[in-house]
Amino acid sequence: MIGSTPLRLSVLGIIFVLLGSSSIVQAQSGKADKTRKKADYYYQEDNFVEAENLYKEVLNQNPSDYQAAYLLGSINSYLQDYRESLRYFRKAAEIDPARNDTVYLQIGLVYKRLNDYRKARESLEEFMRRHRTRDELYALAELEIKGCEIAEASLANERKEYRVNPTTFNSSAGDMFPAYLDQRQEDKFIVFTSHRAVGKKKKKKRIDPNTGEPNNSDLYAVVMENDSTFGAESIALEKIVNDKKRNNGSASFTADGLTMYFTICNTKANKNGCSIFTSRYNPIKKQWGKPQLVEGIAGKQEKIINSRGKTKLLPTNDRQPMVSRDGRTIFFVSDRDGGEGGFDIWFSRRLGTGWSDPVNAGANINTAFNEYTPFLNDAGSILYFGSNGRGGFGGIDLYKAEGAIGDWKEAENMKSPLNSSYDDYGAIFLDNDSTVIFTSDRPGGAGGDDIYWARYVPLDRTRLNVSVHGVVRDKVTQLPIPYATVELFKINEDQTITKIQDFSTGQDASYEFPLKVDTYYKVLGNAKEYLANEEEFNTMDVMEDTDLEKNIDIELDPIDITTTFTLQNVYYDFDEYYLRADALEELQNLLKIMRQNPNITILLEAHTDSNGSEPYNVELSNNRARAVIKYLAQNGIDPGRVAWLGYGESRLLIYPEMTDEDEQANRRTEFRITSINFGDDS
Repeated sequence: MIGSTPLRLSVLGIIFVLLGSSSIVQAQSGKADKTRKKADYYYQEDNFVEAENLYKEVLNQNPSDYQAAYLLGSINSYLQDYRESLRYFRKAAEIDPARNDTVYLQIGLVYKRLNDYRKARESLEEFMRRHRTRDELYALAELEIKGCEIAEASLANERKEYRVNPTTFNSSAGDMFPAYLDQRQEDKFIVFTSHRAVGKKKKKKRIDPNTGEPNNSDLYAVVMENDSTFGAESIALEKIVNDKKRNNGSASFTADGLTMYFTICNTKANKNGCSIFTSRYNPIKKQWGKPQLVEGIAGKQEKIINSRGKTKLLPTNDRQPMVSRDGRTIFFVSDRDGGEGGFDIWFSRRLGTGWSDPVNAGANINTAFNEYTPFLNDAGSILYFGSNGRGGFGGIDLYKAEGAIGDWKEAENMKSPLNSSYDDYGAIFLDNDSTVIFTSDRPGGAGGDDIYWARYVPLDRTRLNVSVHGVVRDKVTQLPIPYATVELFKINEDQTITKIQDFSTGQDASYEFPLKVDTYYKVLGNAKEYLANEEEFNTMDVMEDTDLEKNIDIELDPIDITTTFTLQNVYYDFDEYYLRADALEELQNLLKIMRQNPNITILLEAHTDSNGSEPYNVELSNNRARAVIKYLAQNGIDPGRVAWLGYGESRLLIYPEMTDEDEQANRRTEFRITSINFGDDS
């Protein structure tokens, strides 16, 4: 985002910065048709809505167009439609799995946004296996895997429970950066930054073609009646503060409510960045005065301005100020030289009527990526801030560091529910830190970024209302499978399972079960002509009334009796048919399929290498198939559900066999489903 909004160089934004559009959008010249040329033009002009429609046309014309699928994934990620983004990135990977390893990084990042940390980690690890070069992208993948592990280990705030709700004053435009204003003789306010516009002013603002909303931001105020109730109307601050040609926002106030520090971007003096300004309130006229640049904070630094490496002395890019309650310290965010990397948190001390040279808040706060929105609590003992550089739950997470100015301990993640798989930042902590008002783009708000309030509430967890819901889908088409069956099981401490409840879905293929806290569960989905599938989850860290939305959509593979499945790693030593220890894990997977799908029969197909006579190899392969059937029978599978064929050496995968590994690969067992009518088909 631009202007006073957070520079969203988060996990998704970093990809675009490091790769650049030129590595993805290549000139198509003579080969491209008019539709592609128009799509590429709109994409490079950042008009993603028009580009999306045109790339869809390109993909409809050629379903194997990798670039169109990849860019549709990127566009939908930017537009925060993460399910569509995932669909297109996965399609790109299916079209050409080896073309661009970065697609696996993108898939992992989107899965993380969708709160599916397991699949996110798997995709990120796949990217690292393919990428190998230890560059910034590799480091990003490592960081995001760390974040997945943190989120999976603890999905609740361990010290306090918070109830989180969107505020009533959000709009369909972006709303962010809440600040507290108490002018003593008047009401208490929340002052916030918004891209909204009302009445005639809307016509004067530049419109973002991607959202249809005004492109520049202003400061608004709403009465704060109590910690969760706000006035019915949000009022824009005076024109002298809200310059219609600039991005204005991210305010902070001294304790007496008479001095405001805030950000103005794209001024004449700082055309491509932001600077911090101050304004004094006149309690007699009841209006804010003309903004003045905070000279002591503003700096200069050398910047490269063209491809030939030419540099120029330009203003530093400073934003998101926060003034301490005593008015003697300002924290702010800047990408100036001397930091840890990206945008860092800096602070400056009051010196007479001016300010000291800014000091970096240090490595316990800042990272090589980006930090956002510092907030010092009233006691001066905790610094709260946002960061995307510590491997958190989502893109930007909320953190806190205890200590004192200039001497902070290592930052701690604020965990769920304050943090989500989305961006969470811009928090202020009131009432002895028991009330939090913050910014998030999580689902449930009125627009993209919205302002939420959270309050510490001790909970009797046994009285929580907890449930899980999802949809049974075809894994290939992602379409719902009507009239499926879903079973809920409790996983006991000894890893045995207890069936809790059955659910028959309707036309919409959705299911829902009530749950208890501190319990491990799995749901098993099944439908005719599909292989059953299951998903595990738990309620160990649930701290509030929750309808679990963890992508527990049960994806079922359609049964295809023409498809042969190789049992990976079910190999045999030379001239032997006993099951090796390394085969048992894969056979457990086959056993699971047979148990989950009691209505199928299978045909086992065993193969040998080319050593020995053909009759001998046929007998040897039959013995190998019987060994698998014996194993299944010993584990409760009716042998009548399993047939076998020994092919001997007649179906070699590798010929001629040049190495021991070639021979090993040929000594294999496969299976295919031959019937879906075994047993009770009622």
